[in-house]
Amino acid sequence: MCGIGGHLASVDARPPDDHLGDVLNQLAHRGPDDAGRFDDPAFGIGLVQTRLSILDPSPAGHQPMLSADGKVVLVFNGEIYNFQELKAELVAAGFSFHGNSDTEVLLNLYLHHRSTKNQFQSVLRRLNGIFAFAIWDQDLQELLVVRDALGVKPLYYSLHTNGFAFASETKALQHLLSKNQTYDYAAI
Repeated sequence: MCGIGGHLASVDARPPDDHLGDVLNQLAHRGPDDAGRFDDPAFGIGLVQTRLSILDPSPAGHQPMLSADGKVVLVFNGEIYNFQELKAELVAAGFSFHGNSDTEVLLNLYLHHRSTKNQFQSVLRRLNGIFAFAIWDQDLQELLVVRDALGVKPLYYSLHTNGFAFASETKALQHLLSKNQTYDYAAI
């Protein structure tokens, strides 16, 4: 069980820096082994992840996980059961790996298929697992947030006038919303 959270907001409306720290504190019980944070004020993006290290407890599995050029960032909660099969396909396509985590496989799958969005959508259908993740692509200035079809891994979000926020738990999400934000309790 890990935890993720983050926001994409207009630069002048982004939550104060300490809010990401508050989100990490709220999610700490979900991932006591590691925690990380990515914040790029120039784009109004902030991502956090707490980790329960299972597949690859080495530092190679640390999150947020960044591409080699630092322009694509992934936070991930879950498990991809067929990641070894997908990894073999990526190795055959010329990708190299630093660790043995399904997170690194997911990041490289995105990098391999990012220029063809329809192809990446078909790759998502091939993921056998339970997951929620977010990928920030600085070049495209897009935040992709995905949850498994059955919704096994929790993911709560808010689309509001100042931007978009998400987290694995509602109490963490509250730290990314304005004080006068109203909630759709039926949806929750």
